[in-house]
Amino acid sequence: ESGVGRALAAMGQSGPLRVAGVGLGCGVLATYGRDGDRLDFIEINPAVIRMANDRFTFLADSNAEIATHLGDGRLVLERMRPRRFDLLVLDAFSSDSIPAHLLTREAMRLYRDRLSPGGAIAIHVSNNHLDLAPLVHRLAADASLESRTIRSAGDPDRRTLPAIWVVLTAPSSNLWEHEQMTVAVPPTAEELRRAPLWTDQHHNLLSVLRRD
Repeated sequence: ESGVGRALAAMGQSGPLRVAGVGLGCGVLATYGRDGDRLDFIEINPAVIRMANDRFTFLADSNAEIATHLGDGRLVLERMRPRRFDLLVLDAFSSDSIPAHLLTREAMRLYRDRLSPGGAIAIHVSNNHLDLAPLVHRLAADASLESRTIRSAGDPDRRTLPAIWVVLTAPSSNLWEHEQMTVAVPPTAEELRRAPLWTDQHHNLLSVLRRD
């Protein structure tokens, strides 16, 4: 089970959820939607929105209320004030060229401000060339959020690949108490010490290149 799937399963026990997703892809996240949930997808590429609607049925088949918003993730979230979300999902970092402005100190403060009380942020950090988990953990600590890593194994029979998610919560959240989240691993002190801290003025891809 992926990190976002586990977080949704744990949080959904308390009732309908308001979820925002930065990065639409083909809309797989919509399969988690239940009656009463609302999912707001933010996608910068209009061709991706057309593809998700014309070539896939995840959005149309979802039980949740679905809305798509065209534009940059940070700018759209800024315009969404005063809306708050139970879960904010960032899934825009799997390619060779990542939107670094979505992983800065200033961006993390925006995400924190968009959360409802007890809300969480789930960030998909799987990448063949970049080690993004330490960066996200450092950003979380800087924003006074707790963070843990969830790794899921791939399943060839289901045509799924291994995935790495970092889930972030406020210190007062009880999310980690749920059985679904027992596999979540907190960062080590050494990992936080060595991790970069990106800002809007300074971010360097060399600082997150994989060494293995």
